[in-house]
Amino acid sequence: MKFADKIKLYRHQHNWTQQEVAERLAISRKTISSWENSRSYPDIFMLVQISDLYHVSLDNLLREDHEMMDNYKEEHISNKKSDRDFRKSYLYNAVGSIFMMLKFIHVLPGHGGIFGVLIGAIIGFTIVNLYLLLGETNWNRVRTNEKISFTLAFIIILSLVLAINLINPLSHIPGRSADYTSGIITGRIVGSMIVSLSLTCSFSLFPQFKERSEK
Repeated sequence: MKFADKIKLYRHQHNWTQQEVAERLAISRKTISSWENSRSYPDIFMLVQISDLYHVSLDNLLREDHEMMDNYKEEHISNKKSDRDFRKSYLYNAVGSIFMMLKFIHVLPGHGGIFGVLIGAIIGFTIVNLYLLLGETNWNRVRTNEKISFTLAFIIILSLVLAINLINPLSHIPGRSADYTSGIITGRIVGSMIVSLSLTCSFSLFPQFKERSEK
């Protein structure tokens, strides 16, 4: 018997509606319907809750449904790849964010020379990698208080970076037009936001990096 048929049978044995089961599992009725029609499968954590709800073993729930087992195997492989990609992106970001910060506080050369080109390439790659890192991050694992801390950390770091970048008013530079000055300031603000987000990710996503490295 397939998993979908089993949970439908167990539900009928308890004389529960899909809505009642959904409320007991704190999910939507639509999700229950999807499971009972084999359109999707619950994750392992929800399987444990289903097992407890109907007082049946996990082995009983999973046995005989080869399609479901194949789905979990594919999901496991996909999750392993996602964890590996996340770890790589995190490490690249951690190193790249340092380069970007050094560049924005004028420790590294602005342009010219092989070293300047190399730094520019690293910074460009870091910006692209930052986008990939945010995509690989499992935001469902980030608790509400951690999301609040992430936002606060970003605001604080951004304020500090902006203060460093805009400490010398460009309007006082002779021979510079207002448009030129405005463009430079806008560029520094955008750059500061990217650097700050990269640094924030390095600090705030470390717990997830550690967790996804221990699997």
